[in-house]
Amino acid sequence: MQSMLGSWNKNASGGKHMGSELAQRVGINEIAENMMAFNTNYKDTGLFGVYAIAKPDCLDDLAYAIMYEMSKLCYRVSEADVTRACNQLLTYGRRIPFVELFARIDAVDSSTVKRVTNRFIFDQDVAMGPIQGLPNYNWFRRRTYWLRY
Repeated sequence: MQSMLGSWNKNASGGKHMGSELAQRVGINEIAENMMAFNTNYKDTGLFGVYAIAKPDCLDDLAYAIMYEMSKLCYRVSEADVTRACNQLLTYGRRIPFVELFARIDAVDSSTVKRVTNRFIFDQDVAMGPIQGLPNYNWFRRRTYWLRY
C-alpha cells in the first residue's frame, strides 16, 4: 500500500509523471511541497499513513486527495497498480533473502490489497499530527468509507 500511494517532492525530476495516482494528483495540482506514504512496524503493531507538507491554503485539497486515494485502496485496486507496486519493491534493497522477497511479492494481488485495506482503513479512526488549518476530525473520519447506492 505504501508503494501504491507513493511519494512526491516538488524538487524531484519525476514530478507529475510518477506512477502513483496520489503523487500525480499532488504534482499536477501543486497542492503540497512534498508527500510520502509511510509504514513503520513494531513488535505488536505498526503505523501506516501519509506524511505531507503543504501551504495553509492547500490543506483542504491535499487532505481530500489523500483520503480519496487511501479509501480507494479498499474499493478499486487494479492489477496494474499491484504490478507497479511489486516492481517498485524490488528496487528497495530489502534485508531479507531474495527468495522470501520474491515469494512475498508473488503472493500479492488486488484482492489481497482490498482485504488488507478493508481491515485497516475502511471505517476506521484516523489519527493526525498538527491540525491547524486542517478540516475537522469528523471530516476525515467520514472519508474512510464510500457510500454506494
